[in-house]
Amino acid sequence: MRMARFFLVLLTYFWAAPALALTCSISFSMQVTRGIGPYPPGTLLTGTAQFETVRSFRQEGGATAHLATGTMDLDGNITGRLWTLITTSRTEAADLVGIYAVDVVGLNFVGQDFRGPMAITLYGDPGSWPYDRPPVSQQEWDSLTLRRTFQLHAPDTQDMLAGDITRLTAACVDSPPSGD
Repeated sequence: MRMARFFLVLLTYFWAAPALALTCSISFSMQVTRGIGPYPPGTLLTGTAQFETVRSFRQEGGATAHLATGTMDLDGNITGRLWTLITTSRTEAADLVGIYAVDVVGLNFVGQDFRGPMAITLYGDPGSWPYDRPPVSQQEWDSLTLRRTFQLHAPDTQDMLAGDITRLTAACVDSPPSGD
């Protein structure tokens, strides 16, 4: 009986939570703070992200991963495959919502490919994001105001294009989990 209870608890812990079927279209502006090549500090760039969440599961430290399909682009020619959103909700450290893309193409400088990850990270004061799910309404996206950043990494070096998100507009639609 004790072993059965252990496996039931273990199964509950690892069982994927039903995903909020969230579809979003985001547009953003980013002011470069750490520039490279054609993007010196102070440059204002625009980008978009479109995604649909497909599955969610809890991670360590109060984080929830939301696997997604979609794309993220910057400056009209740098694009990546959007694959996950991460949300954290804690009382000791900053809450965050992160949007992550991989397999990035479109930026090469002095022989270095900036393949990603490419990320938008929105931080809120501890306890400001009390949900496991990503934001849905514009008001929810706007509630994460502690710090708002963009990063695009060159994985083979420490080089990155980074900056502050100066504007983010989100149009999201949620629907109940499919139950499959």
